[in-house]
Amino acid sequence: MSPIRIAVAGGNYAGLNAVKQLYASLLAPTVPEQTRPKVEITLIDKRDGFLHYIGITRGFTEPEFGNRLWVPYASVPWLQHPSVSICHDAVTKITPSAIHLASNMPVPFDYLVIALGETRATPIGAKATTKKEFSKDIDHVYRQIKGSNTVVVVGAGAVGIEMAADIKCDFGEKRVILAHSRALPLPGPFSDAFRGQVVDILKDIGVDVMLGQRVVNQSPDSSINNEVATEGGYSLTLADGRQITADCVIRCLGTSTGSTKQLIDLPVPESAGAEPLFGPHGIRVKDTMQIDCPLYPNIYACGDICARNNVKLAGVAMYGGYVAARNIARSVLRINEQLEKSPQFPSKIMLLLGKDNFALQYADEIWEKERVKQFITDDMGLQLSIDALSLNSTPEYDDLKIKSD
Repeated sequence: MSPIRIAVAGGNYAGLNAVKQLYASLLAPTVPEQTRPKVEITLIDKRDGFLHYIGITRGFTEPEFGNRLWVPYASVPWLQHPSVSICHDAVTKITPSAIHLASNMPVPFDYLVIALGETRATPIGAKATTKKEFSKDIDHVYRQIKGSNTVVVVGAGAVGIEMAADIKCDFGEKRVILAHSRALPLPGPFSDAFRGQVVDILKDIGVDVMLGQRVVNQSPDSSINNEVATEGGYSLTLADGRQITADCVIRCLGTSTGSTKQLIDLPVPESAGAEPLFGPHGIRVKDTMQIDCPLYPNIYACGDICARNNVKLAGVAMYGGYVAARNIARSVLRINEQLEKSPQFPSKIMLLLGKDNFALQYADEIWEKERVKQFITDDMGLQLSIDALSLNSTPEYDDLKIKSD
């Protein structure tokens, strides 16, 4: 009997947690022998390890910490299981029966989890595929920042806010400018009161916040490519005509699912009566994390590529991977139960503005600083993520019973 082939396209929070859960349900040492299926699980990731993106802004200002953010897959014990393989390659196309790779090697599947995430511009959108490359990139950005007198961060979404705060808190002598096109920072379903609180914190720590000012021109256009910072090497023109000179420019202009959308070739004939797979915020999925098309019940999607949540969070991505994997395991084991559903999580954001300031809004409630403090860790959640993904341990057997609240 041929093994059942399960492919996971994309690692990190969603994809890696899906593989972990598949291991726990189908391959863990204590899985009952009579139910142990014959499966092949393939993780496809252009990177050779997990990257804790939550900490990347501080990684640029503290490279010793930055080097800890990358955990090689080769160091994760359970990923060495003979029924788990890792393919270090870039996805070029996904069809109904196979993933096609840059190396021209197709990976056929019986079940698929799409966890390819969203794309960001460098340096925030890390392009490194190995820890060695990532360490080099971290050091490069650090030297740019350290060698500058004036640093401009363009874009005041969550990452831009944390980037500006980390630079100012670690390099207090530098002028740090945060330029944003809108009247208030932080797009998304958050209150103006919360946005105003964030602006006040940034100003208190010394960040020069320029709101309602789109950068309409930058010369030279490249931002972080020089080997060393160049004094006054960049000229930026704002929407009101003002000119800013900077030694270093870091663009934090949000994310896009556009490049991932181009990879997915899953036809939806009009006769199927289904809507297009992609909505404005990503792939449409059911509560079961299956893509929302009756033609492909064996294909799931989770993480930032999904259209379920406007606010993309690591914890939500991990939970989506958990649900997708448990439902695939149920199908593999032919457990005749209704598939598990993921709840719609309330909008939430927690911003770390340096090491001593933070802000959190959960649904419509803005939390007080002391209440937020209990959830803050010195490593920006790195160890919590390592533990949750079992990167230093072996996942325990999961019998797939629905967990009650």
